[in-house]
Amino acid sequence: MYIKLFKTALATTFAVLLSLDTAFADSNSDCLDSFKQMKDAYTKSNMDATVVDTNPLRMNLFSLAHFNKGGVAYTSWKSLNDEVAGYALRNNKGFDYNSNRSYIGPLSWHQSLIWDKLFFNKNKLSGYECTLVGRTRLAGRKVSVLRINPIDEVRYSFIISKDEDTKLPVDLSILTPNKIVVSRFTVSAVHSAAPDNLSFPDETFDRVEKMQSVKFDDKELPWPELTIPSPFKIVASSTQIKDTENSLDYQAFSDGTLEFRVYKNTLTKLHIHSATDGTLTVFRKNSDSYEYAVVGEIPLELSNIILSKISANR
Repeated sequence: MYIKLFKTALATTFAVLLSLDTAFADSNSDCLDSFKQMKDAYTKSNMDATVVDTNPLRMNLFSLAHFNKGGVAYTSWKSLNDEVAGYALRNNKGFDYNSNRSYIGPLSWHQSLIWDKLFFNKNKLSGYECTLVGRTRLAGRKVSVLRINPIDEVRYSFIISKDEDTKLPVDLSILTPNKIVVSRFTVSAVHSAAPDNLSFPDETFDRVEKMQSVKFDDKELPWPELTIPSPFKIVASSTQIKDTENSLDYQAFSDGTLEFRVYKNTLTKLHIHSATDGTLTVFRKNSDSYEYAVVGEIPLELSNIILSKISANR
């Protein structure tokens, strides 16, 4: 059933593109201005919404709450599929939570983090071209459609529908370098909300942020065996504890929007070399001495480039 729904969503995405008023096409600078306007509107918004995330494996339903209080952006995503669980952000830093289990813990990978990073007005796109490709109607809304493509052609590209009245994003499709839609977010049932209805107090964010802080030397370089494309910069490096006797090193990289980690582990026999779940991918490769794993919000094509200097040892 999920595959059928995803194909329907995919067909709708391309139907939207085919129905565009192409006379609306404009320059890269005008598109970036429109994109900036949308990011400002979203970052400063106070609203509740229902968001459907559709990908080839499943369909997820979320409650999205976004508030701006004193110039600080607060976001909370809550799953509507099962337990009351999700994650909360303050200026795009935050934590996972599960109300059913009274749990608050480190922020893990989530499909919707791309949405949060893409539409946060303090984040800047690096190495992308923006095209304002047309106007159409989507679920009764009058929208303009923006296409954002990476110049290097190895990162995800984005097709965004912007509500002409509210200036808010209402639809986001994420595409691989081969133009395959791996995830689509569609907003419905949007309501204004008061910023007093924050899910978590600042004290909770302060406590978790202090616990998760990692010292990082900004002069540190990527491991020489890696091939890191120029838009990405190293943003963290640490050792992650697996259990009392084992640990593994990792380096984290970001282009300002997308993020991935490269893990270096003791050598193991690989049975599964790659896996995907919507926008999230895992790519593994062995050298003579180590196992490497690239994990994050990037296509497998890019992961392959990152480990291209490592001679495969199966």
